[in-house]
Amino acid sequence: MDDKSTLLPIGRKGASKPIRNPKTKDSVLIVAAVFITILFVHTFVSISKRSPLFEERIQGISRSDPYKIFQDDPLLDRIGIPDLNPSKEHLHKGKKAMVASDVPLCSTMGKEILLKGGNAADAAVTVALCIGSINSHSSGIGGGGFIVSKNKEDYLSIDAREMAPHGAFKEMYGDNFVLSKVGGLAIAIPGELKGLFELFTRHGSKKLSWKQLLDPVIKLNREGFPCSKVFKRVIDIENEVVFSRVPEMKSNWDFIFNKHNEVINEGDWITRPNYADTLQLIANNGSAAIFYDPEGPIVKSLVDTIRQFGGIITKDDFSRYEVNVERPINVNISIGDRDLSVHSSNGVSCGLALVAGLNFFNEIHNKTEITTDEQQVLLTHKLIESFKWLSSIRSSFGDVQVENYKQGLIDKYTSKDWIHEILQNGNYSDKTTFPWKNYDPQYELTEPKGTSHFSIIDEDDNAIGMTTTVNLLFGSLVYDNNTGIILNNEMDDFSQPNVPNAFNLTPSIYNFIGPYKRPLSSTAPTIITDQKTGRPDLLIGAAGGSRIPTAILQAIIRVYYENKPLLESISFPRLHHQLIPEVAMVENITIFSEEHGNNGIIDKLHKLGHDWYESGSLTAMNGIHRNGDTLEGVSDYWRKRGEADGY
Repeated sequence: MDDKSTLLPIGRKGASKPIRNPKTKDSVLIVAAVFITILFVHTFVSISKRSPLFEERIQGISRSDPYKIFQDDPLLDRIGIPDLNPSKEHLHKGKKAMVASDVPLCSTMGKEILLKGGNAADAAVTVALCIGSINSHSSGIGGGGFIVSKNKEDYLSIDAREMAPHGAFKEMYGDNFVLSKVGGLAIAIPGELKGLFELFTRHGSKKLSWKQLLDPVIKLNREGFPCSKVFKRVIDIENEVVFSRVPEMKSNWDFIFNKHNEVINEGDWITRPNYADTLQLIANNGSAAIFYDPEGPIVKSLVDTIRQFGGIITKDDFSRYEVNVERPINVNISIGDRDLSVHSSNGVSCGLALVAGLNFFNEIHNKTEITTDEQQVLLTHKLIESFKWLSSIRSSFGDVQVENYKQGLIDKYTSKDWIHEILQNGNYSDKTTFPWKNYDPQYELTEPKGTSHFSIIDEDDNAIGMTTTVNLLFGSLVYDNNTGIILNNEMDDFSQPNVPNAFNLTPSIYNFIGPYKRPLSSTAPTIITDQKTGRPDLLIGAAGGSRIPTAILQAIIRVYYENKPLLESISFPRLHHQLIPEVAMVENITIFSEEHGNNGIIDKLHKLGHDWYESGSLTAMNGIHRNGDTLEGVSDYWRKRGEADGY
């Protein structure tokens, strides 16, 4: 019943406005006060009931950048090491369609959906669920993601980002910040499955059913797959850092330990029958609804497990979840003789920051061919300055419920007026970089993430870019063994007062925790089309936390401004700058050495004010590029052992 109808006096039908009885008003205020008090007490009790033993065990646990575990480890066959001379065996070509993902089998499964008559959106459902099954440390239906989709002339951005529960508040972690990374309080309401169903409903081919798209993944989980070198390494790390210290968490996991309670080995066969059963329920349901049904078996099991590890998510929180569907961030840009249309993710993603960084670079880029060390120095300087402005712009974003706030940012940063203002005010120079305050970030001044991206183009030039994640490796490390679902720790992507997150990202004043808010994401899946033909020309996206938009921007610049092949653009060592810390990160500093034809470039950049840090692997990136009549697919074999597949 409408609340206002209870305020209409009896016998006053059709009154122009309700007449309020003062006693009724007082009663309403009393009821509201009681309700708010009960809600506060419920939330406080839920948080205070956390197991002291559990909290004591996780104190001091350090969970940080997932990509660090792959750096310089000889046991990993150089996983995570970029390649200056990539083998062409990792370049996959097709005339009609292409899928590029982190998992070779998942790329092939996506291709098989296309061969059965499905389109890019259909294949995306299967690929996403496949990756979440095999690389469950990176993604899955216990997490969320962003999708950019092109279907004929229709473009969509789907924000399936996780959402904070109703009981969440800005300082909910007190001074125990590890609770935003491990355990039930780290978990936000998952969005991936609802995002995939929205994509299927709006852009699917209608030739294949929802169940037909899930069936191959159900079979995969029942029949199993081998433990990869990457997966083995991830389990070893988390077992050493967390599971060995928190036995109550370890006891829930049923597929990463063998019958002797030891970590499985590379090559061991993994089956996930409980997860297969959950996917079967979802397939038979014909939609994502059963996953969010507060009275359904999945929600009940998830909420019980979340509560077991100190979480405050309720059944009603699941029922409140919705995806946000919008038009992608779009700018048209001319590069040489090419007129391109760039479409990147909307919502609480970094699509707008990426587009702004590209616009900035395009405006300051000189059109001279790079033939000398001096020109290479200037190009690198301009690239880093674009990164720094991109990072500054990113700090203005968040799930802010202020009228026209978001649209104002879009209007501002898809134009070039802000760039002209920077140039006029002397905030950019070819001759020097500046301290971080010059870039005016909206920080609170105190300070592989386990993510996956894939790209798909089908025979009709429909295209999908999706970045999906549970945040850190295995998310919150909370695993519900009834449903087989691994739950995210996306609450760590909110800003916390005085504390950088796991990626050392300084807190933004627009990204603090609040009920039903979505944390800002660094993801920026992007589709670039040729304006003359309307055909997708480049699909690109990455995993790697705060380094995602700079990695994507660097790939775009290498492909379009430096005319490098996609194979070299993805394998090549990447740069990154996020304002704080005030250093430029580079995966492999030898790219600037004399051995590779660069004479003293580092010294020359240092004279411009750039300090350097050799970081090791920063991101994993997958893409598809149209080269004439051929689609070229490249997955990041060097950092994540991915392979593309097409026909």
